[in-house]
Amino acid sequence: MRVQLIAVQTELQTAPYTSALAFKQYVLELCRAATEGLPQDEPRILAFPELFALPLVFWLETSRAVQGARTSLQAALQLLREHWPALLQLGVWSPAALYHLRAPLVWPVYEQAFREAAQAVGGYVVAGSIFSPQMDWEPTQRLHARGKGVYNLSLMVSPQGAVLGRIPKVHLTADERRAFLTSGQMGRQTLHTRLGTLANLICLDAFHEDLIEQADAAGAWLVVQPSANAARWEGPWSADPREVEGEVWLREGLARKLQNRENLHYGLNPMLNGRFYDLSFEGRSGIYQPGAPLALAESATGNAFVRAVVEIPRLPGKSD
Repeated sequence: MRVQLIAVQTELQTAPYTSALAFKQYVLELCRAATEGLPQDEPRILAFPELFALPLVFWLETSRAVQGARTSLQAALQLLREHWPALLQLGVWSPAALYHLRAPLVWPVYEQAFREAAQAVGGYVVAGSIFSPQMDWEPTQRLHARGKGVYNLSLMVSPQGAVLGRIPKVHLTADERRAFLTSGQMGRQTLHTRLGTLANLICLDAFHEDLIEQADAAGAWLVVQPSANAARWEGPWSADPREVEGEVWLREGLARKLQNRENLHYGLNPMLNGRFYDLSFEGRSGIYQPGAPLALAESATGNAFVRAVVEIPRLPGKSD
């Protein structure tokens, strides 16, 4: 079976995140542009970068003082000051209270935008990620948070617009720990779909052998790695300044992790770039096979759609 893989590389800008309508239109426009000209009869999988939806937490219906803050910490403190009565009613007494405060407004905007876009383009969509508590809906409780933890969460949405999974990041960076996030549970990173088993390993998770091994053992043929790399692509590597960040990423990333696996055949790595307060992201999005890229974005900055057609293994229970 032929499948279209598409990595959606995006550069951060403020305007699409300031209203629900603007965000919905932005996601839909990106999905339509990413799939323009592709055969309608071939299934497609689109993937957005890690942290793609995080700006909603800070910019959706917020003041200029929040949007124009110098650092994300200053923006968070400003938001908490402006909404302190709601914060008192929330009853979450931890530095993660900001995400609980914002989730009831932000989560439906995030989820609905990607559900509608997936339906519009008829594709499976990995909706980047957002910092949020695990949100659930039940008739008596309506939309509510499950527990006090806050995670780096990614959605996977079907072509019918149904959420197939809410995938938490397991291995957190130092910046994420400073943002008071909780490590997610292992074992929730693979999903069974009509296109077979897919794995969603958020950024650093795909560099860890434990999760790659679990994805392979679960029968996944594709690893999606939504990423946001807070370093200069052509600059020194954070772990060893004698090496170049981008070169290490390409050498140690999905192309290497896919080698000699039982089931894993391809990797899809969309990357965020641009500035978010005091953080700056760069990265070349790519589609990978064992040992080498199939396609790479030309630049580590700016918007790009990286596309490749792949032949996936025969699905269990399917005959030629």
